[in-house]
Amino acid sequence: MANSNSSNSNGRGGRIQRPNDQTQAKICQYKLVLLGESAVGKSSLVLRFVRGQFHEYQESTIGAAFITQTVCLDDVTIRFEIWDTAGQERYHTLAPMYYRNAQAAIIVYDITNQDTFGRAKSWVKELQRMAPPNIVIALAGNKADLPASRRCVEYSEGEAYAEENGLLFMETSAKTAMNVNEIFVEIAKKLPKKEVNNGGRGQKLTEPQEPPKTSNCCK
Repeated sequence: MANSNSSNSNGRGGRIQRPNDQTQAKICQYKLVLLGESAVGKSSLVLRFVRGQFHEYQESTIGAAFITQTVCLDDVTIRFEIWDTAGQERYHTLAPMYYRNAQAAIIVYDITNQDTFGRAKSWVKELQRMAPPNIVIALAGNKADLPASRRCVEYSEGEAYAEENGLLFMETSAKTAMNVNEIFVEIAKKLPKKEVNNGGRGQKLTEPQEPPKTSNCCK
């Protein structure tokens, strides 16, 4: 499947900027981490968001994978530094390395697997204890394209849990692209852009006319 180089509008006040876009804008940079059990579709969500692609048989992430993507809002462009973490239990002890200093997190579960929802709740509790206090957390019930007969976690169950814990919530499908761009845009809207000049929350960058070999940060 070919890469998409066009910008996508999602109808929720944000636009996804594909890697070859040359839009000139001030950019606020934030670290975002994806957490969840193995095979819930974390890597597939990232692939869909960044490249507009879906692979039916996506290899499991080993350790963590890093990629960047931008979301254009009306007043600012958000550049996400996305860390896609491995879901296997043996990598759990590495997770704090990736969510430390993160400004946002997406915790993913599979709506056809109740155990992954339970594990997602554990990740929420861990982030509430260990992550930065102002982290924006989204809960994503993935694989919403699958038949209703396979559903084990009801939409209302995920929604209620998210509301109780102050989380953003959406059901998503990496396969059909349902709510994939939208969840990143909603996170971007929640980020504390008023603090972009504070080194602890992000960097204010200026995009030059020609892409440089290395990024230049405005001070």
